[in-house]
Amino acid sequence: MRCLLFAVLAVGAVTVQPAFATDYEPKLDNLIETYIKPQTSAFAETAAKLPDAVRAVCANGDAASVETFETVYSETLRDFAHIHFLRFGPLIDNDRLSRLAFLPDPRGITQRQIRKVLASKDKDALSATTLKDKSVAVQGLTALELLAFDKDSAVRLGQAGEDKAFTCGYALAISENLAAMAGEIAEGWQDPDGYSAVLLTAEGGNERFHTSKEALESVFNALVTGLIIARDQDVLPALGTGRDKAKATRFPFSRSGNSVVYLSGEMRGVQEALASLELMDLTPNDFTWIYNAVDFEFDNAIGLLETLEPPLRQSFEEGDAYDKVAVLAITLKSLRDTIALELAGALNLAGGFNALDGD
Repeated sequence: MRCLLFAVLAVGAVTVQPAFATDYEPKLDNLIETYIKPQTSAFAETAAKLPDAVRAVCANGDAASVETFETVYSETLRDFAHIHFLRFGPLIDNDRLSRLAFLPDPRGITQRQIRKVLASKDKDALSATTLKDKSVAVQGLTALELLAFDKDSAVRLGQAGEDKAFTCGYALAISENLAAMAGEIAEGWQDPDGYSAVLLTAEGGNERFHTSKEALESVFNALVTGLIIARDQDVLPALGTGRDKAKATRFPFSRSGNSVVYLSGEMRGVQEALASLELMDLTPNDFTWIYNAVDFEFDNAIGLLETLEPPLRQSFEEGDAYDKVAVLAITLKSLRDTIALELAGALNLAGGFNALDGD
Protein backbone atom coordinates (compact mmCIF):
# COMPACT_ATOMS: atom_id res chain seq x y z
CA MET A 1 0.00 0.00 0.00
CA ARG A 2 1.15 3.48 -0.64
CA CYS A 3 1.86 5.50 2.45
CA LEU A 4 -0.94 7.84 3.39
CA LEU A 5 0.22 11.40 2.96
CA PHE A 6 -1.42 14.11 5.04
CA ALA A 7 -0.78 17.82 5.24
CA VAL A 8 -2.76 20.86 6.30
CA LEU A 9 -2.66 24.29 4.75
CA ALA A 10 -2.76 26.19 8.03
CA VAL A 11 -3.15 29.93 8.30
CA GLY A 12 -1.00 29.86 11.44
CA ALA A 13 0.06 33.15 12.88
CA VAL A 14 -0.75 35.03 9.72
CA THR A 15 -4.39 35.96 9.37
CA VAL A 16 -5.51 38.23 6.58
CA GLN A 17 -9.13 39.28 6.70
CA PRO A 18 -10.24 40.79 3.40
CA ALA A 19 -12.95 43.40 3.44
CA PHE A 20 -14.90 41.42 0.89
CA ALA A 21 -14.78 38.00 -0.67
CA THR A 22 -12.22 37.63 -3.44
CA ASP A 23 -13.12 36.08 -6.78
CA TYR A 24 -10.24 33.75 -7.64
CA GLU A 25 -11.70 32.66 -10.96
CA PRO A 26 -9.29 34.83 -13.04
CA LYS A 27 -6.35 33.24 -11.23
CA LEU A 28 -7.67 29.75 -11.89
CA ASP A 29 -8.25 30.68 -15.53
CA ASN A 30 -4.60 31.79 -15.74
CA LEU A 31 -3.51 28.39 -14.44
CA ILE A 32 -5.68 26.51 -16.93
CA GLU A 33 -4.86 28.60 -19.99
CA THR A 34 -1.16 29.25 -19.45
CA TYR A 35 -0.07 26.07 -17.69
CA ILE A 36 -2.46 23.13 -17.68
CA LYS A 37 -3.62 23.25 -21.29
CA PRO A 38 -0.15 23.78 -22.81
CA GLN A 39 1.50 21.17 -20.58
CA THR A 40 -1.13 18.47 -21.09
CA SER A 41 -0.97 19.13 -24.84
CA ALA A 42 2.83 18.82 -24.74
CA PHE A 43 2.52 15.49 -22.93
CA ALA A 44 0.06 14.25 -25.55
CA GLU A 45 2.39 15.30 -28.36
CA THR A 46 5.46 13.55 -26.96
CA ALA A 47 3.54 10.42 -25.94
CA ALA A 48 2.14 10.22 -29.48
CA LYS A 49 5.71 9.67 -30.73
CA LEU A 50 6.24 6.59 -28.58
CA PRO A 51 4.53 4.00 -30.83
CA ASP A 52 6.66 4.90 -33.85
CA ALA A 53 9.79 4.91 -31.69
CA VAL A 54 8.95 1.41 -30.45
CA ARG A 55 8.24 0.18 -33.99
CA ALA A 56 11.55 1.56 -35.24
CA VAL A 57 13.73 0.10 -32.49
CA CYS A 58 12.01 -3.26 -32.85
CA ALA A 59 12.35 -3.28 -36.64
CA ASN A 60 15.90 -1.98 -36.88
CA GLY A 61 17.64 -2.06 -33.52
CA ASP A 62 20.39 0.18 -34.90
CA ALA A 63 22.09 2.99 -32.99
CA ALA A 64 19.87 5.68 -34.51
CA SER A 65 16.60 3.97 -33.60
CA VAL A 66 17.87 3.20 -30.09
CA GLU A 67 18.83 6.84 -29.58
CA THR A 68 15.47 8.01 -30.88
CA PHE A 69 13.62 5.68 -28.54
CA GLU A 70 15.71 6.82 -25.56
CA THR A 71 15.00 10.45 -26.42
CA VAL A 72 11.27 10.02 -26.94
CA TYR A 73 10.90 7.97 -23.76
CA SER A 74 12.84 10.57 -21.74
CA GLU A 75 10.83 13.47 -23.17
CA THR A 76 7.57 11.67 -22.44
CA LEU A 77 8.68 11.15 -18.82
CA ARG A 78 9.66 14.81 -18.54
CA ASP A 79 6.29 15.99 -19.80
CA PHE A 80 4.43 13.51 -17.61
CA ALA A 81 6.38 14.82 -14.59
CA HIS A 82 5.22 18.34 -15.46
CA ILE A 83 1.58 17.34 -14.90
CA HIS A 84 2.00 14.57 -12.32
CA PHE A 85 0.81 16.77 -9.45
CA LEU A 86 -2.48 17.69 -11.20
CA ARG A 87 -4.33 15.07 -9.21
CA PHE A 88 -7.81 16.16 -10.14
CA GLY A 89 -10.02 15.99 -13.21
CA PRO A 90 -8.77 14.22 -16.35
CA LEU A 91 -5.53 12.86 -14.84
CA ILE A 92 -7.32 10.82 -12.19
CA ASP A 93 -10.46 9.96 -14.17
CA ASN A 94 -10.55 6.28 -15.16
CA ASP A 95 -7.54 5.68 -12.88
CA ARG A 96 -5.27 7.24 -15.51
CA LEU A 97 -2.62 8.38 -13.05
CA SER A 98 -1.88 4.86 -11.81
CA ARG A 99 -2.20 3.43 -15.31
CA LEU A 100 0.32 5.95 -16.65
CA ALA A 101 2.89 5.13 -13.97
CA PHE A 102 2.59 2.66 -11.12
CA LEU A 103 4.48 4.56 -8.44
CA PRO A 104 5.72 3.94 -5.84
CA ASP A 105 6.39 0.24 -6.20
CA PRO A 106 8.67 -0.79 -3.31
CA ARG A 107 7.58 -4.45 -3.46
CA GLY A 108 8.35 -4.87 -7.15
CA ILE A 109 4.77 -5.62 -8.17
CA THR A 110 5.33 -4.37 -11.72
CA GLN A 111 8.29 -6.66 -12.29
CA ARG A 112 6.48 -9.72 -10.91
CA GLN A 113 3.38 -9.12 -12.98
CA ILE A 114 5.32 -8.44 -16.17
CA ARG A 115 7.22 -11.69 -15.70
CA LYS A 116 3.89 -13.50 -15.59
CA VAL A 117 2.72 -11.75 -18.75
CA LEU A 118 5.93 -12.71 -20.56
CA ALA A 119 5.93 -16.28 -19.28
CA SER A 120 2.33 -16.90 -20.33
CA LYS A 121 2.56 -14.90 -23.57
CA ASP A 122 -0.70 -13.23 -22.51
CA LYS A 123 -2.41 -12.17 -25.75
CA ASP A 124 -4.36 -9.46 -23.93
CA ALA A 125 -1.04 -7.62 -23.51
CA LEU A 126 -0.62 -7.28 -27.27
CA SER A 127 -3.41 -4.78 -27.86
CA ALA A 128 -3.96 -1.38 -26.28
CA THR A 129 -7.69 -2.14 -26.30
CA THR A 130 -7.33 -5.14 -23.98
CA LEU A 131 -4.23 -3.99 -22.12
CA LYS A 132 -6.05 -0.99 -20.64
CA ASP A 133 -8.32 -3.34 -18.69
CA LYS A 134 -5.46 -5.27 -17.10
CA SER A 135 -3.60 -4.42 -13.88
CA VAL A 136 -2.39 -0.83 -13.72
CA ALA A 137 1.11 -2.17 -13.02
CA VAL A 138 1.55 -3.69 -16.49
CA GLN A 139 0.40 -0.90 -18.77
CA GLY A 140 2.27 2.36 -18.18
CA LEU A 141 5.61 4.13 -18.32
CA THR A 142 6.97 2.02 -15.47
CA ALA A 143 6.04 -1.17 -17.31
CA LEU A 144 7.59 0.05 -20.56
CA GLU A 145 10.79 0.92 -18.70
CA LEU A 146 11.14 -2.64 -17.40
CA LEU A 147 10.57 -4.08 -20.86
CA ALA A 148 12.81 -1.67 -22.73
CA PHE A 149 15.85 -1.17 -20.47
CA ASP A 150 18.26 -3.52 -18.75
CA LYS A 151 19.70 -3.08 -15.25
CA ASP A 152 22.57 -1.01 -16.66
CA SER A 153 20.13 1.48 -18.25
CA ALA A 154 20.84 0.29 -21.78
CA VAL A 155 18.02 -0.28 -24.27
CA ARG A 156 17.32 -3.98 -24.72
CA LEU A 157 14.03 -3.65 -26.57
CA GLY A 158 14.32 -5.04 -30.09
CA GLN A 159 17.32 -7.23 -29.38
CA ALA A 160 17.36 -10.63 -31.05
CA GLY A 161 15.88 -13.48 -29.03
CA GLU A 162 13.05 -15.93 -28.99
CA ASP A 163 10.83 -13.51 -27.06
CA LYS A 164 11.51 -10.51 -29.29
CA ALA A 165 8.21 -10.65 -31.20
CA PHE A 166 6.08 -10.86 -28.07
CA THR A 167 8.09 -8.28 -26.13
CA CYS A 168 7.94 -5.83 -29.02
CA GLY A 169 4.22 -6.40 -29.46
CA TYR A 170 3.66 -5.83 -25.76
CA ALA A 171 5.81 -2.68 -25.75
CA LEU A 172 3.87 -1.34 -28.73
CA ALA A 173 0.56 -1.94 -26.95
CA ILE A 174 1.87 -0.07 -23.89
CA SER A 175 3.04 2.84 -26.02
CA GLU A 176 -0.29 3.07 -27.85
CA ASN A 177 -2.13 2.90 -24.54
CA LEU A 178 0.05 5.70 -23.13
CA ALA A 179 -0.51 7.84 -26.21
CA ALA A 180 -4.26 7.33 -25.95
CA MET A 181 -4.39 8.28 -22.28
CA ALA A 182 -2.21 11.35 -22.81
CA GLY A 183 -4.52 12.43 -25.62
CA GLU A 184 -7.59 11.93 -23.43
CA ILE A 185 -6.09 14.07 -20.67
CA ALA A 186 -5.31 16.90 -23.08
CA GLU A 187 -8.78 16.68 -24.63
CA GLY A 188 -10.35 16.70 -21.18
CA TRP A 189 -8.71 20.01 -20.34
CA GLN A 190 -9.49 21.52 -23.75
CA ASP A 191 -13.19 20.68 -23.27
CA PRO A 192 -14.92 23.90 -22.08
CA ASP A 193 -17.51 21.76 -20.34
CA GLY A 194 -14.92 19.52 -18.68
CA TYR A 195 -13.09 19.93 -15.38
CA SER A 196 -12.00 23.47 -16.24
CA ALA A 197 -15.68 24.41 -15.98
CA VAL A 198 -15.79 22.87 -12.49
CA LEU A 199 -12.92 25.11 -11.37
CA LEU A 200 -14.27 28.20 -13.09
CA THR A 201 -17.95 28.06 -12.09
CA ALA A 202 -17.51 27.76 -8.34
CA GLU A 203 -18.83 31.25 -7.64
CA GLY A 204 -22.14 30.16 -9.12
CA GLY A 205 -22.05 27.04 -7.01
CA ASN A 206 -21.43 23.55 -8.34
CA GLU A 207 -21.34 20.03 -6.93
CA ARG A 208 -17.59 20.16 -6.25
CA PHE A 209 -16.92 23.72 -5.05
CA HIS A 210 -19.08 26.38 -3.42
CA THR A 211 -16.66 29.26 -4.01
CA SER A 212 -13.64 30.05 -6.15
CA LYS A 213 -11.64 30.17 -2.93
CA GLU A 214 -12.43 26.48 -2.36
CA ALA A 215 -11.36 25.76 -5.92
CA LEU A 216 -8.06 27.60 -5.42
CA GLU A 217 -7.47 25.75 -2.14
CA SER A 218 -7.90 22.50 -4.04
CA VAL A 219 -5.17 23.61 -6.45
CA PHE A 220 -2.89 24.51 -3.53
CA ASN A 221 -3.54 21.06 -2.10
CA ALA A 222 -2.33 19.55 -5.37
CA LEU A 223 0.79 21.74 -5.46
CA VAL A 224 1.79 20.81 -1.93
CA THR A 225 0.94 17.14 -2.45
CA GLY A 226 3.26 17.18 -5.45
CA LEU A 227 6.13 18.37 -3.26
CA ILE A 228 5.33 15.82 -0.55
CA ILE A 229 5.37 13.01 -3.08
CA ALA A 230 8.63 14.24 -4.63
CA ARG A 231 10.29 14.16 -1.22
CA ASP A 232 8.63 11.28 0.63
CA GLN A 233 8.11 8.84 -2.24
CA ASP A 234 10.78 9.77 -4.79
CA VAL A 235 13.80 10.95 -2.76
CA LEU A 236 13.74 9.66 0.83
CA PRO A 237 13.47 5.93 -0.03
CA ALA A 238 16.64 6.21 -2.12
CA LEU A 239 18.47 8.00 0.69
CA GLY A 240 17.52 5.32 3.19
CA THR A 241 18.42 5.81 6.84
CA GLY A 242 22.01 6.67 5.99
CA ARG A 243 24.68 6.49 3.34
CA ASP A 244 25.26 2.79 4.00
CA LYS A 245 21.53 2.11 3.51
CA ALA A 246 21.12 4.12 0.31
CA LYS A 247 19.29 2.44 -2.55
CA ALA A 248 19.63 4.20 -5.90
CA THR A 249 17.18 1.74 -7.43
CA ARG A 250 14.44 3.39 -5.36
CA PHE A 251 14.66 6.60 -7.37
CA PRO A 252 11.77 6.77 -9.85
CA PHE A 253 12.77 5.67 -13.36
CA SER A 254 16.30 4.80 -12.26
CA ARG A 255 16.39 1.77 -14.57
CA SER A 256 16.22 3.94 -17.68
CA GLY A 257 18.60 6.54 -16.24
CA ASN A 258 15.85 9.17 -16.15
CA SER A 259 15.60 9.89 -12.42
CA VAL A 260 17.06 13.38 -12.76
CA VAL A 261 14.80 14.16 -15.72
CA TYR A 262 11.72 13.04 -13.80
CA LEU A 263 12.55 14.71 -10.47
CA SER A 264 13.47 17.98 -12.17
CA GLY A 265 10.23 17.83 -14.15
CA GLU A 266 8.18 17.36 -10.99
CA MET A 267 9.71 20.39 -9.33
CA ARG A 268 9.63 22.58 -12.42
CA GLY A 269 5.98 21.70 -12.90
CA VAL A 270 4.95 22.84 -9.42
CA GLN A 271 7.08 25.99 -9.73
CA GLU A 272 5.62 27.02 -13.09
CA ALA A 273 2.05 26.16 -12.12
CA LEU A 274 2.32 28.32 -9.00
CA ALA A 275 3.75 31.18 -11.05
CA SER A 276 0.94 30.87 -13.60
CA LEU A 277 -1.65 31.67 -10.92
CA GLU A 278 -0.22 35.21 -10.71
CA LEU A 279 -1.13 35.67 -7.06
CA MET A 280 1.26 38.52 -6.28
CA ASP A 281 -1.43 41.21 -6.48
CA LEU A 282 -3.50 39.38 -3.85
CA THR A 283 -0.57 38.97 -1.49
CA PRO A 284 -0.02 41.54 1.30
CA ASN A 285 3.16 43.55 0.72
CA ASP A 286 4.80 42.12 3.83
CA PHE A 287 4.69 38.65 2.25
CA THR A 288 5.54 39.21 -1.40
CA TRP A 289 9.11 38.12 -0.59
CA ILE A 290 7.79 34.56 -0.54
CA TYR A 291 7.67 34.33 -4.33
CA ASN A 292 11.36 35.17 -4.77
CA ALA A 293 12.25 32.82 -1.92
CA VAL A 294 10.29 29.97 -3.48
CA ASP A 295 11.84 30.50 -6.91
CA PHE A 296 15.29 30.64 -5.34
CA GLU A 297 14.76 27.30 -3.58
CA PHE A 298 13.25 25.64 -6.65
CA ASP A 299 16.19 26.79 -8.78
CA ASN A 300 18.64 25.53 -6.15
CA ALA A 301 16.92 22.15 -5.97
CA ILE A 302 16.88 21.70 -9.73
CA GLY A 303 20.45 22.96 -9.94
CA LEU A 304 21.51 20.28 -7.45
CA LEU A 305 19.90 17.61 -9.59
CA GLU A 306 21.56 18.86 -12.74
CA THR A 307 24.99 18.40 -11.15
CA LEU A 308 24.32 14.67 -10.67
CA GLU A 309 25.61 12.26 -13.28
CA PRO A 310 22.95 9.93 -14.71
CA PRO A 311 22.24 7.12 -14.46
CA LEU A 312 22.04 7.44 -10.67
CA ARG A 313 22.18 3.66 -10.34
CA GLN A 314 25.83 3.89 -11.30
CA SER A 315 26.79 7.28 -9.83
CA PHE A 316 24.86 7.67 -6.58
CA GLU A 317 27.61 6.18 -4.42
CA GLU A 318 30.31 8.32 -6.00
CA GLY A 319 31.64 11.65 -4.76
CA ASP A 320 29.14 13.95 -3.04
CA ALA A 321 26.02 12.72 -4.88
CA TYR A 322 24.43 11.38 -1.69
CA ASP A 323 25.02 14.64 0.17
CA LYS A 324 23.46 16.64 -2.67
CA VAL A 325 20.32 14.50 -2.64
CA ALA A 326 20.15 14.84 1.16
CA VAL A 327 20.16 18.62 0.71
CA LEU A 328 17.50 18.21 -1.96
CA ALA A 329 15.24 16.45 0.56
CA ILE A 330 15.68 19.34 3.01
CA THR A 331 14.94 21.87 0.28
CA LEU A 332 11.75 20.07 -0.73
CA LYS A 333 10.52 20.14 2.87
CA SER A 334 11.29 23.85 3.09
CA LEU A 335 9.41 24.49 -0.15
CA ARG A 336 6.43 22.52 1.08
CA ASP A 337 6.29 24.44 4.35
CA THR A 338 6.75 27.81 2.69
CA ILE A 339 3.90 27.23 0.23
CA ALA A 340 1.57 25.31 2.55
CA LEU A 341 1.99 27.53 5.58
CA GLU A 342 3.44 30.95 4.82
CA LEU A 343 2.04 31.60 1.35
CA ALA A 344 -1.31 29.98 2.07
CA GLY A 345 -1.50 31.95 5.30
CA ALA A 346 -0.69 35.22 3.58
CA LEU A 347 -3.45 34.54 1.06
CA ASN A 348 -5.89 33.49 3.80
CA LEU A 349 -6.22 30.03 2.29
CA ALA A 350 -6.85 27.04 4.49
CA GLY A 351 -7.87 23.44 4.06
CA GLY A 352 -6.78 19.85 4.42
CA PHE A 353 -5.95 17.09 2.00
CA ASN A 354 -4.49 13.70 1.62
CA ALA A 355 -3.03 11.86 -1.33
CA LEU A 356 -4.90 8.62 -1.45
CA ASP A 357 -2.96 5.40 -0.94
CA GLY A 358 -4.03 3.34 -4.03
CA ASP A 359 -2.73 0.01 -5.09
